[in-house]
Amino acid sequence: MTTSSSTILTESGTNELEIIEFHLKKQLPDGGTKICYYGINVAKVREVIQVPETTDYPNAQPHMIGVFSSRDILTPLVDLGGWLGVPTPKDIDKKFVIVTDFNKMTNGFLIDSISRIHRISWNDVESPSQFLEAGEQDCVVAVVRKDENLIMILDFEKIIADINPELSMEKYDITVDRSVDLNQKMVTKRNGKTIMVVDDSAFIRSLIQDTLSSSGYNIIACKDGGEAHEKLMELQKVSEEETVPISEVINAVVTDVEMPKMDGMHLVKRLRDNEVYMKLPIVMFSSLMSEDNRIKALSLGANDTITKPEIGKIVSMMDKYIFGEE
Repeated sequence: MTTSSSTILTESGTNELEIIEFHLKKQLPDGGTKICYYGINVAKVREVIQVPETTDYPNAQPHMIGVFSSRDILTPLVDLGGWLGVPTPKDIDKKFVIVTDFNKMTNGFLIDSISRIHRISWNDVESPSQFLEAGEQDCVVAVVRKDENLIMILDFEKIIADINPELSMEKYDITVDRSVDLNQKMVTKRNGKTIMVVDDSAFIRSLIQDTLSSSGYNIIACKDGGEAHEKLMELQKVSEEETVPISEVINAVVTDVEMPKMDGMHLVKRLRDNEVYMKLPIVMFSSLMSEDNRIKALSLGANDTITKPEIGKIVSMMDKYIFGEE
């Protein structure tokens, strides 16, 4: 099975996506097994392959089986079941590997079986907070109900960051970034502005929020596009009732692409169709931001895009669109 990011449906603003359903076979204490259902956005998957020959990597992180060559790219192979705490059969020859390609990185994840591709609306994708209190350490960003099963959509960015901390956005420290103006005058200036941050990953949302807050900006955080749209409609009502411009209430939006209820592309489309929000600065911050997807985002009305590892650009970009600072 192979796939291409060009198949992603969220980019057209239709609020749809395709997910690949895959399974881990959990071994139970009584010797039986239980199928665990998981999913990943098709746009993040390069291909699904049989388990390749791997080479041990010195001093590797826990749950990293080894490395292999995927289209001439050195690729780590991660024991997904091991990382999730799901004990699975040891017979590696009967397993498969999902090779992912996002955040400018290629990774392989060991799974027990591949099922099929589902085309669904983001409206039918539920937030995990409806099932449990999702914190920054949670690795499930969404849940899909299919054929009486709950398919858990995993936060692969968090998994990769945990396995290879050197590549994580957590390494970014705004206080040592000389490209960001942190003098008191500029920080005070930012204190008068509010940015909405929208991301279904509590892990990523917290990183963006901390970075922008550290530079002085006020933050409104939302866990998905549906919640963001509701809050923006509430802010619009406040603006109208108090007869103040919307810029007195909200100054910019930073949004992910793939999210439950309403994806980022559809959120941008809805906002640009609303006269009040036609000129609000909107930046899309996503692991799926290929050049093709960037063009689609801009065509829907986004002002700019950032690929998720490039968190160091976000404050300067906000300064540019809010204050006209280059």
